[in-house]
Amino acid sequence: MSILSICLFFVQFCGCASEDETEQSSSNRPQSQTTAEQVKVKFTESGRLQAILYSNRMEEKDNLTWSWNIDVDFFTDDDTIADGGMKADSGYVLSGGSSRKRQVTVFGNVHLIAPDGTELFADSLRWNPAKQQIESNSKVKVIRGKDVVEGIGFESDPNFMHIRIINVKGKLEQL
Repeated sequence: MSILSICLFFVQFCGCASEDETEQSSSNRPQSQTTAEQVKVKFTESGRLQAILYSNRMEEKDNLTWSWNIDVDFFTDDDTIADGGMKADSGYVLSGGSSRKRQVTVFGNVHLIAPDGTELFADSLRWNPAKQQIESNSKVKVIRGKDVVEGIGFESDPNFMHIRIINVKGKLEQL
C-alpha cells in the first residue's frame, strides 16, 4: 500500500459511509455543516480491507472536512493484522474534484508507519495533488532500519521510494 493511499483514505471520508458508531447531528447548525462523533470508517477495495480510520470528531462545512484525534490502521496482506498506520492530532481535507485532486493536511504529532517499517515523525504533512507528492515545511524525522535522518522540510513520492529532506542532518549506518 502506498503512502498516497494513506492520504486518499482521509480524503474519501466525504464520500464513504461509516459503521453504526457514527452519530451525526445538525441541530442548531447551518445546513452546510455536518458533525460526526466517534467515527470509524472502513475502506475496502474489491472486498478486501485496506484501512480503518478512527476519529473522535469530524466536521464538514462548505468545502472543508476537519477531523480531530486521527488514527488510521493500514492493511495490505491480512484483514486482521494492521501493518502500518498514521496518527495525528488533527487534519483537514480541502474538497474539490476527484479524491486525487484534493489537498489533505494533517498536523500535530504526526506519526506515520509505512508497511515497509519506515517511520516518519513530523509536525505537519500535506498531500499536494498538483505534484502528486507528500510534503512538509515542518521539522521531520525519518527512520528506516538503522538510518535516522532529520531536517526541516520534506518531499516524497506516494510510495516513500524517493524521499527528499531539506536542511538535513542525520546518521547513516550504511551507504
